Amino acid sequence: MVLCQALVLRDISMQVRKRFPTMDTLAAAGFMTEEEQEILEEIKDPYSRYWAPIQWSINLVYQCKEDGKITDYYLMNKIVDEISKFRHGLASLLKYDWVPVGLIYPQVVFLSVRLYFIITLVSRQFIITGPHPSPMDLWLPITTMIQFVVYMGWMSVGEALLNPLGEDDDDLECNYIIDKNLITGYSMVEEHLARIPQQKRDDFWGIDKIAPLYSLESAERSVHPLIGSVSKINLVKNRKEIVMTPHKNKLSELTSEEQKSYLRRINVLHHNEKHKKQRSFERANSPDACLNRVRSTSKAELEYIQFYENGKYTTIARNGTHNGDDPWMRSVDMEYGFPSGVSCVNSSNQIHPHNNARPFRNHNDHIQRDYPRY
Repeated sequence: MVLCQALVLRDISMQVRKRFPTMDTLAAAGFMTEEEQEILEEIKDPYSRYWAPIQWSINLVYQCKEDGKITDYYLMNKIVDEISKFRHGLASLLKYDWVPVGLIYPQVVFLSVRLYFIITLVSRQFIITGPHPSPMDLWLPITTMIQFVVYMGWMSVGEALLNPLGEDDDDLECNYIIDKNLITGYSMVEEHLARIPQQKRDDFWGIDKIAPLYSLESAERSVHPLIGSVSKINLVKNRKEIVMTPHKNKLSELTSEEQKSYLRRINVLHHNEKHKKQRSFERANSPDACLNRVRSTSKAELEYIQFYENGKYTTIARNGTHNGDDPWMRSVDMEYGFPSGVSCVNSSNQIHPHNNARPFRNHNDHIQRDYPRY
């Protein structure tokens, strides 16, 4: 597929054409073998040979299905679909190159803009027509200079957009795209595919309330979640119950007994109480207030916060050294979340503020990490 991309870009981009002026240079650069080059040169197609590498890829997929390396037809079809999407993308590039902007359009624009400013050199001059000169001598045409900068700038942008695959500094880096796809493809199939990381329990295993971590600087930025604008509005806070009834258009079709049978009374006292508690909790624990409490963490409390270094969690002891183990991964033997050897009472016989947190389990019988609570 990278060979197909190189063949296409070689015919529509001058920078790629200069890199690969002949088919031999493609083979020397490692984009195809001598056998592939020989097959390409033997194809008797007067129009193009871009389709050949794509066809080789599809044939390899079918061969993998016959050999049992691909066990499902659905997976095989998805791979073929992705190859087809790649092919359609290259075909779109070719169409943009084959059908360029008409030559008459840029010529008319370039000629008209230049002719306009040539005429402006004479027509915008300040001419004294009276016997007494004006107190303001407009010898510098400011508005004309602004027009010249704007119009010529727009025209320069249009000239650059005429050929985005050219050799200008602002054009697309086609050679970089080819190199990136080649190196990434080789890395996927040769280096990292056979090495699969060991599946372990993540840090959020068994935690009901997952809180991804941010740096203190990025946590200060407000986040607007995807929550409806009226989702937190309580429309029944001053009511005890709601009466549900069919629409009036349907009521007219029902008898009196049927109308009464459809009536429903709903108690909303529990809903109002729950909504009131939720609003009180949100006011008492605003995001800014919680972040300020985290920022004001004392030095003593920081000693009980996990320290991450070289892929492992440690804690900072009081003497400033790091413990090699992860004492905060609690087990049943570590009551209150503290490892053996760590006292829960300081020298003043005062209980540490974090020591009142009892270990709790979830439905998976997993004791969670004891992060300090402020």
